Amino acid sequence: MSKVTMTAIAREAGVGVATVDRVLNRRAPVRSVTEQKVLTAASRLGYRLEQSRILSSSQPVIAAQLRMGFILLSSRYSFYQPLGEALRKQAEPYQPSGSETEFCWHDINDVEAVASSLRSLAKRVEVIGVVALDHPLIRHAIQDVSRQGVRVYALFSDFSPCGHAGFIGLDNQKAGRTAAWMAQHLLHKLGSIGVLLGDHRFTCQESCEISFRSYLREAGISQRVLEPLKTHESIDGGYQATQQLLNDYDDLVMIYAPCGGIEGVVRALRQSGRKGIALLCHGPIQGGELALIDGTITLMLRHRIEEMAAAVVEHCISQHSGENVQFFRVTLPFEMMIRENV
Repeated sequence: MSKVTMTAIAREAGVGVATVDRVLNRRAPVRSVTEQKVLTAASRLGYRLEQSRILSSSQPVIAAQLRMGFILLSSRYSFYQPLGEALRKQAEPYQPSGSETEFCWHDINDVEAVASSLRSLAKRVEVIGVVALDHPLIRHAIQDVSRQGVRVYALFSDFSPCGHAGFIGLDNQKAGRTAAWMAQHLLHKLGSIGVLLGDHRFTCQESCEISFRSYLREAGISQRVLEPLKTHESIDGGYQATQQLLNDYDDLVMIYAPCGGIEGVVRALRQSGRKGIALLCHGPIQGGELALIDGTITLMLRHRIEEMAAAVVEHCISQHSGENVQFFRVTLPFEMMIRENV
């Protein structure tokens, strides 16, 4: 009887090959529900736990190994430091012996440095995950390294077609419309709605803003939605943009901020002492739970950082070991956080 393959078990359990590898080779912990799914699927297919812990995919294989690198925004920005730590933890079991997951950190507008890091990393790794602006220089670099056989995945914010292998992030249209649905139920008086973006070339934030405006138009909301101000994804940028909104608009009733730098937005709102300004934002952020509890943040659409990191590594492993080279898209869930469910 031929050996049961990891691919067959993954298909039967509805998970990735990397998850099967984790469970059966005890490479890294997974949730108990997922582990049970994998073991049940393996049992149905005739795999016996007494047999060798290493399965075969189409023939006997060694544990999946993949040299991975990540280009993220500066670790000074909101949640990129914890994201980097989560990615390192998830990727570590799959790094070849003697190597470590590589990270490059860049300010949002440092597009030349991002392009340079892409080309540099491509000489040492097989897969690169990138958080960056949809800038022509960056797309050109992605196209170059993709032609060399390195798979590049957009994280959080997608790129215009440039040969990259896939996108892993939120459904940003859904996120923008969710925020607008909440806005519809919060807007009880006329006034201006401020919008903050990290940068106009972040396609994730562009999609959130468009969807937010679209929903409010459909709902017949009469409040004026202002042109967006940029936070540059930084805390200082968030503070300055919010100060400008507060100074320029006495009738400000809401701020929608699907961006980084929210800690600065919270600081500016607290210092102003103005009441009745709802803040709808993305997270997590440092001190976010307290800001929800004291009412500075009204709604946070929170990324599940640990789950995202696990999904990124799992899909990179499964796609790299497979024959399918077509572009793929992975949509991750987000949490709606308000004061009452903190």
